[in-house]
Amino acid sequence: MRVLIAGGGTGGHFYPALAVMEALTKRHPNVKLAYVGTRRGIEARILPSYQWIRFFPIHARGLDRGRFLENLWALALVLVGTLESLFAFLRFRPQVVIGMGGYASFPAVLVGVILGKVLPIRTLIHEQNAVPGLTNRLLSGLVDRVLVSYKSTRQALPASKRLSVTGNPIRTEFLLAKRTEALYARFGLDPHRKTILVFGGSQGSDALTTAVVQAREAIARNERVQVLLVTGSHAEADEIRTAFTQAGARNVVIHRYIERMGEAFALADLIVSRAGATTLAEITSCGKPALLVPWDGAAGGHQWANAQELSAAGGCLLAKEGAGLDRALDRMIRQMLTGEETLVRMGRNAARFGRRGATLLILREIEAVAGEA
Repeated sequence: MRVLIAGGGTGGHFYPALAVMEALTKRHPNVKLAYVGTRRGIEARILPSYQWIRFFPIHARGLDRGRFLENLWALALVLVGTLESLFAFLRFRPQVVIGMGGYASFPAVLVGVILGKVLPIRTLIHEQNAVPGLTNRLLSGLVDRVLVSYKSTRQALPASKRLSVTGNPIRTEFLLAKRTEALYARFGLDPHRKTILVFGGSQGSDALTTAVVQAREAIARNERVQVLLVTGSHAEADEIRTAFTQAGARNVVIHRYIERMGEAFALADLIVSRAGATTLAEITSCGKPALLVPWDGAAGGHQWANAQELSAAGGCLLAKEGAGLDRALDRMIRQMLTGEETLVRMGRNAARFGRRGATLLILREIEAVAGEA
């Protein structure tokens, strides 16, 4: 079986694709895999270490509302990316093409749809978010199968030929990682303290980092808790460390980036994060209570839609970024110390909401369409 997956640009599209590719190789050792993605996204940095995945970078960029000239250039790159994708098809000859969303997936899936009219090529797309993105809305009526993470997404993709609710795949490391004293030591954390993991996805979040810095005095006062703060590569980590040191907060550990995020999740008693679909899949699969701060700039408000699905199930609390976010974080710290049963219940609700078997469901869909090719 020869499978080509397209998508990327951000971790929210790339990591589900990576989870699928890793699972495919375990289930089908002879499978051949290729990936079409951006030249500058997270996939371009990570895939070179995966020698068993052929990487075909293409030119692509997303649309930017209100910027006419930039959008003209983005549309021109669609043509360039389509030609580059066609070249990848000629070299790799896939039987199955899977689009994982994002602007980088459109050219490759479109080529797969067109060639599938005359060649034994089958196409699927996977939508991670409750509100589907533009690329998947355009492709949903053209591909052979549509896979979604939320039941509510059905209404937004009425042209789909065949739609299945699978959930969002996550890497197995999130399911296998366990708390150990060695793991606490590796992160520089105290196993006797409650741990709050704060991160903003693969790009980082200035708003979340700022909120933690603003709450530094409250954090310093509560020595029974500790914060593992992931700032992202663009943050000024040294300045942030200085701010905590001056406040006497020695219970904060700062990382720019964590490669094995599943281990950080294993240690977390509370997660404070954005509400990207992949992050929510990881939170719910691990059954972790969370304070979610959706990014207002997400296309179509999809992060708020994602978070509201989990909030309705009692699996998280929601907060707006900006003024007052540090106070919300302070309240959650006090909740950890005085009302732990609330967080335990929230974690259980999150686990019930999650779909730990999402990857297996997606593999079965891939196998089904491969049998039709």
